[in-house]
Amino acid sequence: MKKAIMSLCLAAALMLGAVSAQAAEEGKGNNPVLQLTGTVWQQTTLENKLSILFGMDMVIATEYFVNSREAELAAKNGKVPVSTLSKFEKGWMKAFKDVKRTTIVEEVDAWYAAHPDKLDRTVLGVLWFELITPRLAAANQ
Repeated sequence: MKKAIMSLCLAAALMLGAVSAQAAEEGKGNNPVLQLTGTVWQQTTLENKLSILFGMDMVIATEYFVNSREAELAAKNGKVPVSTLSKFEKGWMKAFKDVKRTTIVEEVDAWYAAHPDKLDRTVLGVLWFELITPRLAAANQ
């Protein structure tokens, strides 16, 4: 299991390395969140877009599993379980629970196509504000 996770992380790192190199040329530094803009997203292949989302899924699922296990152990030891999951991680898990990655790619692509003047906006910003937040709001109605 540990080797599988390490292999997936390595594959995601290699793929993001190619995206990062291109974004670094655009002056975004070493911050991968700032590097992955609409301009970069549009120049990325479908396979790599799906890989980016897969990598995010894996990281968030791993965090969720670790957090659940720690909460379980805390409760077992009579301690108050504490969640270390971010608002983004919780939102991602709920909003994309039954959504295919291809659908997410299509929605991000459609958002950038409808807003060609906002290609400098980060993909994570689009994911959060345009996809996750509306899904969470709809689920709470």
